[in-house]
Amino acid sequence: MAAPWLFVAWGMDVIGPIEPKASNGHRFILVAIDYFTKWVEAITFKAVTKKAVVDFVHSNIICRFGIPRTIITDNAANLNSNLMKEVYEQFKIAHHNSTPYRPKANGAVEAANKNIKKILRKMVQGTRQWHEKLPFAPLGYRTTVRTSISATPYLLVYGIEAVIPAEVEIPSF
Repeated sequence: MAAPWLFVAWGMDVIGPIEPKASNGHRFILVAIDYFTKWVEAITFKAVTKKAVVDFVHSNIICRFGIPRTIITDNAANLNSNLMKEVYEQFKIAHHNSTPYRPKANGAVEAANKNIKKILRKMVQGTRQWHEKLPFAPLGYRTTVRTSISATPYLLVYGIEAVIPAEVEIPSF
């Protein structure tokens, strides 16, 4: 799916359960990606409850980037709850489910999931502290050139490239 402008269409999915669970008991990551910029938001949870999904959409999408026109999810019950239907109706957001048993139907979020897992694996190397490193995974994703847009999501959102932790350690300026 392509989007005509920033933050108009988002895909959402859940990674997990993750084993071993984090030291804080979290086993899941809720991921959302903007289809235009490829901007990723991700948060850990012990359980991705229906209320947790609603709170995530309010805090990490609507209050941060504005009301999207569309949100695409798979058919998971927590992503398709009556609470979420109320959010869709309240903010006039169109909700679409991807085709069952066909993850490529929501390909952008599936690709983001794959990359976030890969980044986390490299950062934590088996420890149960992966929840502490999670904020760095979306940062890595946002500051890496996406071939589909020939730019970094960070550049598309802010109009300038981010100063990443590696820049502080090995300055390029």
